[in-house]
Amino acid sequence: MNQGRRLLSSSGLLLLIMVLCFSGALSAKEKGVFKGIDRFSGDTDGKKMFMEGSNLEYFQGETYIRFVQAEIVEQADGSREVTFMGNVSLQHEDLYVTGDKFCYNTDKKSGIFSGEVVLKREETLNDQGEVEKEGIKLVCNSLLLHTEEKTFIAREKPFIEHKDFQGSGEEIRYLDAEELLTIVGDLQIQKGKEEIKGEEICFNLKHKTFEAKRGAEPLEMIFEIEEKEEKSSREEEESISDPETSS
Repeated sequence: MNQGRRLLSSSGLLLLIMVLCFSGALSAKEKGVFKGIDRFSGDTDGKKMFMEGSNLEYFQGETYIRFVQAEIVEQADGSREVTFMGNVSLQHEDLYVTGDKFCYNTDKKSGIFSGEVVLKREETLNDQGEVEKEGIKLVCNSLLLHTEEKTFIAREKPFIEHKDFQGSGEEIRYLDAEELLTIVGDLQIQKGKEEIKGEEICFNLKHKTFEAKRGAEPLEMIFEIEEKEEKSSREEEESISDPETSS
């Protein structure tokens, strides 16, 4: 009986690899491979399948995903959508994402993370040891991610941290090729002792510049005024005016 189960699991895994490799637009270099399957079930025509395991892994090109369960459904256009569930973690080059669930289209190489989502991009260096791309950290409850292009749109309470600023808004978008980070909708940005409130702000992380735009209301900028020097000047004046103190 155990031997039969092992054979079923092995044949199921082989079928699954073949289904994801040779249907749709996946090329030989981009085949999807699942590993660590404990239980595998589905339709014999391969249109809907389910798997679970204590150490499940998925590989497709530079994308690596760990998860506990997955459901695979064939779409009308012939592509397949995989819903990864249970402590999902994804790595693609310098990008790391974790969440409760990830609905991923294997042909489009894009999907939506949901739940408690955390995205981190590691700082990268060039051959001379200089910083090429600075690190960022993002938290949200919904993240549309394109793995190959490394672009994303974060919604549902998104908040981002960068070494030069941190901020929130209704939506945070990022284009990796241009290194453009845009925050829109009731945004609040903290830059050192400065705070910016408005409708839209775009950071060019490559050139270290930003541009903010107003919405229905004008932009607001709040900054702290240093009182240290003013206080010391006042004390000096009081010292000069009081002869007992000066003597």
